[in-house]
Amino acid sequence: MRVISTRLHGAVDYLWGAALLLAPHWLRLPPGTPEARAAQAAGAGAIAYAALTDYELGLVPALTMRQHLALDIAGGAALAASPWLLGFARRRRSPHLAFGLFAVAAGLLTRTRPVYGALRRLPAGPRRRALR
Repeated sequence: MRVISTRLHGAVDYLWGAALLLAPHWLRLPPGTPEARAAQAAGAGAIAYAALTDYELGLVPALTMRQHLALDIAGGAALAASPWLLGFARRRRSPHLAFGLFAVAAGLLTRTRPVYGALRRLPAGPRRRALR
């Protein structure tokens, strides 16, 4: 059951990415530590592939929404596992786990087609004008 619109998902992508970029400051993580770098890498990646997704808030339509959601799920799982994979689970695991599980849930609950999807892919002509 996919209940999240692609437009809402796009807005959340940019906010989520910015929150991850700022998480080391907000959480007072020492700069350059694995926990700080994991959060910042996930945030930068999320913003980058959001900008490259073919949806309402994307800038360059290089990725389909299905590809974007697959990246959300895989990236979220990696972020959630990062405390154990990178060896900082005893110091700080909750933020990474929460952000990662949020990304997985968003990937599973978001619709796979933007509202304008059919219009963007149709050639110009009478059929496209009829759908407006």
